Amino acid sequence: MSARRSTENPGKTVQQWAWLALTGLLVNGNWEWVQTPLFSDSTASLNEIVWFRLHCTFGDVLILLGCAAVVTTFRRSTGWLAKPRLSDLMLLTVLGVAYTSWSELVNLARGSWAYSDLMPLLPGTSIGVVPLVQWLVLPTIAVTLAARLARCGRE
Repeated sequence: MSARRSTENPGKTVQQWAWLALTGLLVNGNWEWVQTPLFSDSTASLNEIVWFRLHCTFGDVLILLGCAAVVTTFRRSTGWLAKPRLSDLMLLTVLGVAYTSWSELVNLARGSWAYSDLMPLLPGTSIGVVPLVQWLVLPTIAVTLAARLARCGRE
């Protein structure tokens, strides 16, 4: 079995991942702040709320990058980050929703976080609807923004 030579520009690849991390940080950070009233920690001190939102935002970025790494593995290229296809975005979204569903169940059971009475729940589960909507919507926004920003940087 012979090793395949990559024809991708390493600098361009790093730039694509950096843009994805940045756009992921921006869209997820804003989302985390907006959904604050839906979690029980919304009555904590300001310092605790800031810590929780930052912690969750950085966790979201890691989830996004991890899911994107899986898509990259399937595609055998980071080229999809520059020109994402619908199938790429769908796989990214499915991975994000699957991980989030598992993570919500585990972390709710462990008491890592809890929802306020304002959080709508997925019928028949203890999983909040809003975190799932986050992963249905935000990965596509982050990847699309990252691709556009990367193109702007090259023009």
